[in-house]
Amino acid sequence: MSCDKAFDRYLSLDKHERVPFTVSLHLLICPVCRTSVRQITRAEALLARPLKMKAVSEIMVSEASADPIILAAMEQLKKAGLAYPSLGDDSRVSLFRWVVSGIVLAFGFAMVPFTFIGDWFIRTFGNTYLIPFYLLCGIAVAIYCGLFVATNIDIFVKKFDIDQPV
Repeated sequence: MSCDKAFDRYLSLDKHERVPFTVSLHLLICPVCRTSVRQITRAEALLARPLKMKAVSEIMVSEASADPIILAAMEQLKKAGLAYPSLGDDSRVSLFRWVVSGIVLAFGFAMVPFTFIGDWFIRTFGNTYLIPFYLLCGIAVAIYCGLFVATNIDIFVKKFDIDQPV
């Protein structure tokens, strides 16, 4: 399929319509068309996004920067705890820490059977402790993965380009 024909077929699709196999195959093979489609998708997402507005406190501070009385009043509000919190991502845990703690969790579960506690379990209960232990490990890893996805959902939204409802 030629680039013009594939691109025309792609542009004729409705929003969220499934891309035909032949067009998908062409986009996988042709880097020029793939780059063009990515640029079109980014442009559409940028245009569909609502305009960002400044917070009221930012507007008030910028307008009142010349008036020392208003600045003093704003400082008193901040000291009293009545100001809005900043929107920074200071409370986020880095991805490196998530990966390291996940590896430590998996390594810890893998090493338990070889420790004193694991040896005691085997001597006391035989192999009957394996099923509850494996269930505990599986539940712990599932909870860990769920927490990772829940706290880092923005990474997955950006990575998989999931459209947010309007």
